[in-house]
Amino acid sequence: MTSKYAKQFDVEGVKFTTRDGVELIHIENQFAKATITTYGATVLSFIPIGQRDVLWVSDTAVYDGTKPVRGGVPICWPWFGAANQPGLPAHGFVRNMVWQVEKVGKLENGETRISLVCKSNQETLKVWPHEFELKLCVQVNSSLTLTLTTVNLGDEPVEITEALHTYFAVANPIGLPIKGLENSTHLDKLIENAPAEVQKEVVVLNPAKDSVYLNQAGEISIVDSDNSREIIIEKRNSQSSVVWNPGPEIVKGFADIDDQAWLEFACVESGNVLDNVITVPAHSEHLLSVKYSVKTTL
Repeated sequence: MTSKYAKQFDVEGVKFTTRDGVELIHIENQFAKATITTYGATVLSFIPIGQRDVLWVSDTAVYDGTKPVRGGVPICWPWFGAANQPGLPAHGFVRNMVWQVEKVGKLENGETRISLVCKSNQETLKVWPHEFELKLCVQVNSSLTLTLTTVNLGDEPVEITEALHTYFAVANPIGLPIKGLENSTHLDKLIENAPAEVQKEVVVLNPAKDSVYLNQAGEISIVDSDNSREIIIEKRNSQSSVVWNPGPEIVKGFADIDDQAWLEFACVESGNVLDNVITVPAHSEHLLSVKYSVKTTL
């Protein structure tokens, strides 16, 4: 089936295809290759020239449009984690929506830029009674920059929590050092009512892990030494990070993750969650931006 965008956007190095029930956008330029799906505006792949993929997608991910593709960079919005009301999906609803491609361009410096948008409608207003427009700008050069803009179209302020739930492909998550989370406020979500504590040392991932780090705005690096690289995360307007890997037991509850696939990824998520809630004034906007780059190590 031909993508509806194939004729609408004729840009060098950008190709539109479909897989099962979802649209895919393929980008290739002098810096990198990348793939995005309009289902949830999820970036599925980012491969800098001469490198391995920075992102991980499950081999058993579903592409029929019935659920988000497992992996890449899902968008959690307008809430992170469990919903306040029973019956509503965890991590919000926009990752279950088909976004529209708004702009596609290639800049003079060779960078490719894609903008996607989703808007409130009758269905979203039933679960979250606020008029909004949500935009994602994807910039592909030697790094990958994602900018999520919340536009409050209503006459009252709204509160949101949000995250870019990024699955990073790593050679081995066991003992994986994650630098930059020191001095943040750590909440262990695998222990019920665990007290908040100051993260004093470099985080070393030993799955299973589900930890929130509040009041954390600085740069993070994932030391993927078996792949001879560090993955650098630079954040803007983000006060929270989350580290997640289901480990060998919890993973069995995921139909779209193979039982051994927890050994292939580490989620390091950027956003504003729990106590780091964001208030967006009426007729105003809030911007969250994250830049991912790779530093080769010997």
